[in-house]
Amino acid sequence: MLLALGLSGCNANPPASPPDHKEAAKRPIARPATLASAPATAMPVELTPTDRAQLLEAIAGSELFAKVLRNKELTGKVVAPGKERDLAKAERDLSTIRDRLADLSRDGIATFALIHALRGGKAMNAWLIGPDGGVAHGFYDQEYTGLSLMIDGLGVRRLAATRSNWPKGTPAPSPDVERGNLIRDRSPEAVRLRKETLERTRAMLLPGAVGDALGTRSGRLLLVPAMDSGTAPYAALPLRNGPAASHWSFVILPDVDALIAPDPTFDYRALDIDKAIIVGNPDLSNDRQFDWAPLPGAQREAIMVARELNDPGTVLMMGAAATRDNLTRAIAARPDAGLIYLATHAVADPVNPLTRGFIAMSGKQGHYYAGHIRQERFPGWKRHHPLVVISACQTALGRILDGGGFGIARSWTAAGAGQVVASLWNVSDQATAILMTSFVERLKAGDWPEVAMQKAQLATMNARNAKGEKPYADDPKMWASFMIFGKPSASTDEPRGAREASPLADGGEPSDPR
Repeated sequence: MLLALGLSGCNANPPASPPDHKEAAKRPIARPATLASAPATAMPVELTPTDRAQLLEAIAGSELFAKVLRNKELTGKVVAPGKERDLAKAERDLSTIRDRLADLSRDGIATFALIHALRGGKAMNAWLIGPDGGVAHGFYDQEYTGLSLMIDGLGVRRLAATRSNWPKGTPAPSPDVERGNLIRDRSPEAVRLRKETLERTRAMLLPGAVGDALGTRSGRLLLVPAMDSGTAPYAALPLRNGPAASHWSFVILPDVDALIAPDPTFDYRALDIDKAIIVGNPDLSNDRQFDWAPLPGAQREAIMVARELNDPGTVLMMGAAATRDNLTRAIAARPDAGLIYLATHAVADPVNPLTRGFIAMSGKQGHYYAGHIRQERFPGWKRHHPLVVISACQTALGRILDGGGFGIARSWTAAGAGQVVASLWNVSDQATAILMTSFVERLKAGDWPEVAMQKAQLATMNARNAKGEKPYADDPKMWASFMIFGKPSASTDEPRGAREASPLADGGEPSDPR
């Protein structure tokens, strides 16, 4: 069973003319070019005693915080981690991680792990471990203060100002404000600031030898976050061989335990995405607390996904029928559902993620809060772990702890999801429709979800309008706004398209926004 929960919300003005998405999607996406002039940077297999000691400290520290996050999954509460780091266990776990990466790479995609850790509570360290056992280490030589710089640097705050919810009775943002924001987003100054912001983010999260090694390789990167490092747009970070999405797919792991657990993978090939429960554009007019921006693109998106799957058993709920109770009943009634796709709004909360973070739904039952999701016990989910695609605003966000974050996305993994697709900020209705339509098409073609997301991001980045323009090419908040969380995909059979996991950013010409 595949459960893909897609929440598509938070509109932005589209380009002037819509392109022909279906025709563009037929064109193939190119494979990565051979880097003849840029041989892969060496990663030492044998570490110096100092390097080994630092890496073991990082793994042991991550394991302490993993216990904090696992406890929150079970109880909803945060308990301070202990201080004693088990370095002997970390030594064994490092050996397990190397073995796991080698095993995962045999499925056709070279798989690396990136472990983030704060040293002394200030300096961000990064360890890149390869499938051959090699390790690269880099550190950010300034105090790490988080990724808040992206909010203004990428223009996310401007987008959020008109596309988030607002208190009931407050006048809606003027269309003139949206048009003005769109003009500012396309100005040379805004483009320059976005590039500078991505460079600074890369320096913080992919420092030194880590960024060098990634810039001469391609494959899949599994990330163990610290603080908010799991909420960065990794696909858009600049490497020496182009934007990271041109050569890498990404999975944000819940914690370091995901690399050493007895069952560390998500068997996507065992799932059927044609069996679907789809929600589109719930009627939120009776919300007593908030007014919401309309989501016409989300409704069209839900309908197009239903048509793409073309299964007679598909359940499509829209408008007033898209209630929390109807959704949970539909999931419980169809444990073999392959896709649950919610196109709606969502809200994250950095202080109380379980009681104030929610997916917006219709009806008197109210919204679907992260705390409700965490406690769900859907039939069949102990045996079949679904893919949950949350493509609404802010669904990857929540409360940030030293060892990572907890919010709507992780609530779904706590409920049994194998992978979750979630958004890093307030997203565009039109750009999201392109991204998610392409994503579902790639899933139908047999790509693993992380590879499908990589290709969908590149398709959205290269989308052309009727004028032949690429309005999103230099605006990563539109195309790099989603990440995959959970376990890495794996199967006994190599997935279709796996060896095309690193398409070039300049390949293919998918359609533009509607």
